[in-house]
Amino acid sequence: MKYSLIVLPFLATLAFAQDDVWKSMKKGDRIQVTFRSGNMISGQLDSKPADPRIKTADVDYSQAAEITLDVSLEYPGLNGTMTIAKKEIKEIRLLQNLDPVTRKRLEDEVKRIQAQVSADERARKSSDEERAKAAAAAAKAAAKAEDAQKSATTKGEDLVKEADELKRGLELLARFPPDKWGPQTMKEIADKTIRNQRATPDERDFSENYALWQKALQYSQAEKKAEATKEKTTEEKEKK
Repeated sequence: MKYSLIVLPFLATLAFAQDDVWKSMKKGDRIQVTFRSGNMISGQLDSKPADPRIKTADVDYSQAAEITLDVSLEYPGLNGTMTIAKKEIKEIRLLQNLDPVTRKRLEDEVKRIQAQVSADERARKSSDEERAKAAAAAAKAAAKAEDAQKSATTKGEDLVKEADELKRGLELLARFPPDKWGPQTMKEIADKTIRNQRATPDERDFSENYALWQKALQYSQAEKKAEATKEKTTEEKEKK
């Protein structure tokens, strides 16, 4: 947002010799400063910013090393004071003070600009908050997608592992049929160990892979049960 900058036309200048100007200046006077660089600025003589609870003493500007100008009413949009070292000043002119109508207009303009600055700042903060919320939501969504991908990968790996274990278990089940191998066989192998008898290679394989063998047996029994149920249902439908 760009704010209008109003530079007041200089009103009638009060002519004084430079030494007399410094002696006659007092707080509240409106002056024009010409720097040694040739640039100029106008404002009202004011106290240097300090603790507002401390009363400022009157200043003898003829002896002061610096002056402070309030530029708020001269340049709406610039709000505050400017302190200038006396050694930087080439010339000072006293200006006529602002008439009540002009002062009121400028004060209203300063208030308008300050209100606009506040509104712009609120809008900026709101925009920053919205961007921060959008960034947080995007980061959360990305993290959720990454977690979902990891979960899917893990689930896929688990399914592959489970299928591999079932395949190995079914091979064991074919090698060690349940009508000859089972819990009783595990007991016999344990008894051999107690008696310090060596188990056969098949017994060792069966014992080491007993959990896979059991899993395959449970799967095979469930498949047979499901197939029997399906056949029974089919027969009942055919009878009807």
